[in-house]
Amino acid sequence: MAMPDYNPTDQSHIVADLNSRVRSLENKYNILTERLLVINQNMIQEYKKLMEEMRNISKDSKTTRMNIASTQEVVKDVVKELSIFAKKDQIKMLEKYIDMINILKLVTDEQLEERLESFKLDLNKPKTKRGVKVARKQSD
Repeated sequence: MAMPDYNPTDQSHIVADLNSRVRSLENKYNILTERLLVINQNMIQEYKKLMEEMRNISKDSKTTRMNIASTQEVVKDVVKELSIFAKKDQIKMLEKYIDMINILKLVTDEQLEERLESFKLDLNKPKTKRGVKVARKQSD
């Protein structure tokens, strides 16, 4: 069996080829490492933005809940106040009573006394019935 000829130029060529391939792989590895670093930084920035937005949403939610609670209390107070007011049927009943009383027809004590006096005078006057005087009994 014959041994292959040892050719140093072929081996150096192979070593140089392997060396360039390793450098190429190292370069690709470095590029991938840099890309991975950029992706990680972007993810961290997005995470921070997301957390800030979550905090803002949480604050807004708390504020909204507080506003709703205060609105509910105001509505309860308004309902309590409205329950104090008279209802429609009660107002109608009051209108009927007022109409029955009719303030314009009320008289003062003096007016009543004057009317009673005039009525007494009319009672004391003799009345005529078909031309005949009728005497009234006076009870004194």
